[in-house]
Order: sequence, then structure tokens, then C-alpha cells
Amino acid sequence: MGWNITGSKELEEAIFNLKLKLAQKIGVRQGMTVVEVGCGRGGFTVSLAKVVGESGKVLSVDVSDKYLAEFMENLNKWHVKHLVTFIQADAADLKGVIPNEFADMTVGYRFLEELKNPKDMVKIVKEFARIVKKKGKVCLIELSTEAKNRAEETYIRLHKESGDSLFEPHEITKAMKAAKLANIRMETFETDIWFSPDLAKQDLGFAQVWFDSDVEKRLGALIDEYGMKYPTLLIFSGGK
Repeated sequence: MGWNITGSKELEEAIFNLKLKLAQKIGVRQGMTVVEVGCGRGGFTVSLAKVVGESGKVLSVDVSDKYLAEFMENLNKWHVKHLVTFIQADAADLKGVIPNEFADMTVGYRFLEELKNPKDMVKIVKEFARIVKKKGKVCLIELSTEAKNRAEETYIRLHKESGDSLFEPHEITKAMKAAKLANIRMETFETDIWFSPDLAKQDLGFAQVWFDSDVEKRLGALIDEYGMKYPTLLIFSGGK
């Protein structure tokens, strides 16, 4: 079969390296102030903090503190806790929480897919734009829903059928235009994270993968044959 990853530690390292390359790809640099919205367990937070370094800072926002213990554990593991501040707040209304033109960059990594109310997306992107400085940058990184093989299709279906908000590219660029961002563009970022059926049948928070009786019923046969693969990631960016 085509999978290239068979162990959980190997998968975790591959995902960390992917996120580190993404942070560099979108233009995060040493000394920057970055606001990350929808930080979850902190997987992308760590990469942002590693890149901004000792002279930078990361402000991470999430509507829930459900994963706060795991978030802090990740920061401690990678020795970046002192560079990161966590705020529990609603991304659709950060006024009074984060001032105008606070950050060099505002970032969301697979954040939009987690929205409980997809209609909030436009308001949220406007908040991203409000927070970023003039000549700053807004970046949204989301899954492509165009699968190139059955292993990618399985990963996409896992999220889509669980109720995630997988927006079409034109919906995201339209929201960025409504936020009056300039030079809006979409880039693709290819992945090579294709993991075995045994891994795909585990609960792996860092990989955003879970397995239960419902998943077994809907996707078990596909997982057994093809495993799962991270799809292409789409990077949406715009300047202020």
C-alpha cells in the first residue's frame, strides 16, 4: 500500500514538521507578534512560537478551554510556553479583547472547519483584518476537499460527515474581500503524510483523527484498504 507512516511518534513528528514548514511558508518571521485564532491543542501554536523566537510573541485564542491542559503540555514539551499567551474568547467578537492593529499577522490553522455556525465566518475574517497592523497579513489555512486518492477521500469524509464546516475556496476569498483585504491569493501546500490503517484506527488528537463504532461503520472498509492521508492544504492570504 501507499502509506509511509506506521507509528504514532513518527506521525506526530511528521505533523510537527509540516506545521513548522507552513509557519515559515506563510511568512512568519523572527520577532513578529502573531495572533492565532482557534488554537485548540496548540499544535500550530508551537510552530508559530518556534519561528517568532525569543524576540516575538504569540497570542492564541480559543472559544473553549476544553483543550487547555493539552495546549499547555504542548508548549512545555517544546519549551515555548514563555512566548505564548492564551485567551479564551469568541473569535466573532474580539473587540475589547484584542485592540485594533495589534499583530503583524493573524492566523487560523484549520480553524474555519471547526465553526459551529458557518455564518460567523464573515464576521470572524473581519476580526482577523481589524486586529492586524497596516501592511500586516491575514492567513487562513484549510483542508482542500478535492481528494486525489481514496486515502485522502477517507480523511476528508471523516471530517465532513462529522459535521465540520468545509468551506469552498470562493467562500473564503469572498469573506476576505468583504474584510477589505488586498492582494488576496490562494496557494496549495502539498503533504506527504499517509498513515497506515492501524494508526487511522486510533484516537490521535494531534492528527485530528478519531475512531469509534460510527466511523467503523461508515469508513472502516476504506481505512482497512487505504489508510488515511492528509489532503492538500489551502493557504488563503491577504494584506491590509
